[in-house]
Amino acid sequence: MATMVSRLLRLAERLIEDGKRSSALRRRAISTAYYAVFHEIAKLCAETLLSGTEQKSADYVRIYRALDHGPLKSSWQNQNSPLRQLDSLKKIGDLVVPLQSERIRADYLPPMPHPFKYREAKEIVEQARRAVDALNNLTPDERRMLAVGLLFNKARPS
Repeated sequence: MATMVSRLLRLAERLIEDGKRSSALRRRAISTAYYAVFHEIAKLCAETLLSGTEQKSADYVRIYRALDHGPLKSSWQNQNSPLRQLDSLKKIGDLVVPLQSERIRADYLPPMPHPFKYREAKEIVEQARRAVDALNNLTPDERRMLAVGLLFNKARPS
């Protein structure tokens, strides 16, 4: 069964192919690929912390929506973060942080000819696919560590 995330990744790939000569389509592909990863992480957080809860429930939506772009990035950039201690989580961060930076460039650079070359845009979309695959291969303990680390990164035990 196709998920929203798999559909977003396929859409990003299609935009790359359709946009070989279109800067706008390559930008859209990069942004779409990042949001596929973002939604996969939000889903992971909600499903991990609220196992068995319906997606339509207010609690599920609240956890899903609790993920924020800034803390997502800073959680992996902080060298003391628990997310940097496990290789599996560090690997995901090493994919997600630059992907987020490229999404910001794609969404906010002023119009200019080809800020992303075809091969570069294709690699960024592939990077998003690798991040989703890595997220799907986490153990339950790694998933919990990721969810807690992303959603509660400001609360540190004293």
